[in-house]
Amino acid sequence: MIMVLPSVGTKVTHRMYTHKESMLFIWLTRRYSKKSGSSHRWIQRQRTDLYTRDAKHYDYKSRAAFKLLQIDEKFGIFSQERISNILDLGAAPGAWSQVALERCRKGSNILGVDLLVYQPPNGSSSMQANILSKKTHENIKEHFKVVEMEKLKQKFQPIEVISNQTAFEIQATSVIDSESELSKLEKTEQEHSLQNVYYDELYRPVDVILSDMYVPFPQIGGFANQTTNMPYIRMANTSGLSFRDHAMSMDLCDAALITSIDLLKKGGNSVFKFFTGKDDKFLEKRLTHVFRKVIRFKPKACRPESKECYFVCLDKVDNFVDKKQVFRAA
Repeated sequence: MIMVLPSVGTKVTHRMYTHKESMLFIWLTRRYSKKSGSSHRWIQRQRTDLYTRDAKHYDYKSRAAFKLLQIDEKFGIFSQERISNILDLGAAPGAWSQVALERCRKGSNILGVDLLVYQPPNGSSSMQANILSKKTHENIKEHFKVVEMEKLKQKFQPIEVISNQTAFEIQATSVIDSESELSKLEKTEQEHSLQNVYYDELYRPVDVILSDMYVPFPQIGGFANQTTNMPYIRMANTSGLSFRDHAMSMDLCDAALITSIDLLKKGGNSVFKFFTGKDDKFLEKRLTHVFRKVIRFKPKACRPESKECYFVCLDKVDNFVDKKQVFRAA
């Protein structure tokens, strides 16, 4: 491409900018020429933060992974003895799902639920949904039902083996066993379909529920993702006003508690993130009606100045818990 320059003596005219264009230029210059004091402090804190550096090193999606690792180290909320179903609420960007994949037995099912669209870690699933919706609870149940059906189908695939019996006989026996098991399963599914209200009310597919429903953690790698870091619509964003943040966290913990009542198995565990304040003692009382052991815990990975804390809830008392009784008590 040849660039033609104006000859000497040629008058060059410049377009006059409108007032709006001038103001936009001034705003952009101020916005990107220098960082505000709070932004500068945040950047400096991120650079010197041990857990932020470690998150990059171990390829975790955020430093929040270390909070869950420390909780599991102390309380053993995940099991290596059996395949588990894990529900991760407020899952984006997926750090807690990464930890669940590492800590649970191979073959466990991890489902992340969030209002935001995000890429779940390999080996886990995600659902864009509002946990306040009853339909979301039904979809979660259906998800784990489908997962169980698929695993049983794989378990009873025909296998050809060389032995004293003919290969045909063994394969035929395998097929018969497979069809028998699947027919039993399908019969059970028919009996326990969503049309059977009694069964649907008692079906509890989840072993562990993790609730980290709040402002997303800063992105530490990859391309900029405004959907995760600066969403227009979120369940609740931190405002900087401690009483408002506390009140919103209580609402979200109550939503997670209802989810635990509806979906968590007897003996299951839950972790609830909250911001400390005058009402957290009432939440703690509600939790004691659902779990045999409730511990207030602040992992070392939490910043010392933060009001962030966690309720670690162990051993759900029963499959069916009366929600009205729980919320009436506190």
